[in-house]
Amino acid sequence: MTEQTVYEVVDQGKMDALRKRHAWLVEPIYRASDHITRLPFFTWVRNLNDARQFKPVAEQLYYHSATFPKVLGLMLGMTSLRNNPMMPFYAKHAFGEADHHMLLRDWMLQHGLIRNASELDNVITSLYTNACVNMAYQLAIEQDQEKWLVAINSGIERCSNDFFKVVAPKMYELNAGHCYFDIHVEADEHHSIMGLEYLTSFPEDCDPTDSHRAKVLLRKALEGVSLWGAMLHSWIGVDYLPRFDDEGELINPPGSQFRLQ
Repeated sequence: MTEQTVYEVVDQGKMDALRKRHAWLVEPIYRASDHITRLPFFTWVRNLNDARQFKPVAEQLYYHSATFPKVLGLMLGMTSLRNNPMMPFYAKHAFGEADHHMLLRDWMLQHGLIRNASELDNVITSLYTNACVNMAYQLAIEQDQEKWLVAINSGIERCSNDFFKVVAPKMYELNAGHCYFDIHVEADEHHSIMGLEYLTSFPEDCDPTDSHRAKVLLRKALEGVSLWGAMLHSWIGVDYLPRFDDEGELINPPGSQFRLQ
C-alpha cells in the first residue's frame, strides 16, 4: 500500500484554516523549525559529495524510523474508550510508518553504506536519538492526546518534513535518490498540520493567549523541536541543544566552533 492510499489527500484549504486558527502554536513551531534548517547539520548535508558519507546519519535514522511505529502502536493500544474516535488517526499513522525503516535499510545496502543488514543491530544510538525517542514513549504512556499532537505531529513531524525536503533532493543529486526519502516529504507535511483538528481545549471562539494550558502545549512542542535539532547534530558529532523562547526564536545560537565550512 502506498503512502497516498494510507493517508487522506491533503486539503490545502483545510491546512491553511487550521494554521490560522492555531497560529498561537503553529507560528512559533514553524519559526523554530526554520531556525533548525539554518544550523550546521543542514550545511553538512548540502556539502555531501557521496551518499556513503551519509552513513552516520542513516544508521541513527534507521533506529529512529524503526522505533517510531512502535511508539505509535503504544499510543493506539493505550487509547481509552473515551478517546476511541482517535484510533483511526493513530492506526493510519502507525501503518504508514511500519515499513519505512526497511526501505532505508534497503537503500543503505544498495549504495554500500552497510555490507549486510546485521550491521544495524550493532549501532550505538546517540544520547539525543534516545532522548527524542524517549519523549515519544513518555507522551504515549502519559496519554495526553493534545501533548502528543502538538509535540509529535505538529513539532517533530514539521522538523522531519524540513529534513526530508533537503535530504531527498540531495540524494538525487548524488545519484542515490530513493522512495524512502521521497514519501516523507508529503506525508510529514500532512501530519504536521492535520492533527491540530483534534485539539479540544480551544474552541474556535477561544483566545488561548493567556491560557496556562496553551503555554504547556506550546512549550512541549518547542521541546520536541529542540530535541530533534540536538538529535540531528549528534549524528554528525556536534554536541548542541538548540533552545527557543515562546515565540520560537533561537536563544542560544551555535558558536563559531560549530559552523561547518
